[in-house]
Amino acid sequence: MRQRFQSQIDDFSSGLVEMASLALSQVERAVSAWEENDADAALEVVVGDEVVDQRCVELDQQVFSLQLLESPVARDQRLLHVGLIAVVALERVGDLAVAIAQLATSVSPEGADPAVQAFIRRMSARAVDTLATAIQAIARGDADLGEKAASGAHEVRDMFDELPSLVARAPDEPEAREWSAAAVLVGRHLERVANNGRELGGRVRFLVSGEPFTREGHAERREGASPKS
Repeated sequence: MRQRFQSQIDDFSSGLVEMASLALSQVERAVSAWEENDADAALEVVVGDEVVDQRCVELDQQVFSLQLLESPVARDQRLLHVGLIAVVALERVGDLAVAIAQLATSVSPEGADPAVQAFIRRMSARAVDTLATAIQAIARGDADLGEKAASGAHEVRDMFDELPSLVARAPDEPEAREWSAAAVLVGRHLERVANNGRELGGRVRFLVSGEPFTREGHAERREGASPKS
């Protein structure tokens, strides 16, 4: 029985990695559609989101079946808990890819800034790598890899903070202003992709050792809070 259950756990981990690959491929295709102003490629991303959603449903059901029909030990329970959170995060990433794809044809390419495009391309690669690293950390139970994902997310956040100053150099023309505003939204969506990686990476230590997970922002607010009178 235990051997069969372990095989099912391994199948779930593999399925999670496959879903991550699918969702991140959607992000890459969406950014490419944005850069090329390619309406057909953008539509493919929107249609492809149905596959991401379906895989999410399948993995959801797999988790519930394992919890209801088997008797997971503590480590397995933690994996299923973190895995379910990861499934929800990957579904959100699929939605972010759709949002980027929808921006692809919302503005005229005449206002595009090549320097900003190149910057967003680098930002996209870093965000995708961050989330991929977080999913691998969960699948392998590697806390150090999870921390690497969190570090990568900080780099993407720093890039997003830099983006407004780059787009501010665009010519003061309607098409350029509209394109620049859309570029900032693309950057924001990519920052959210990486942020999902940061949160998932931060949960790997709980998966490995049972150490409680604390969201970074919550901890910072507690540290900066005024003492009660």
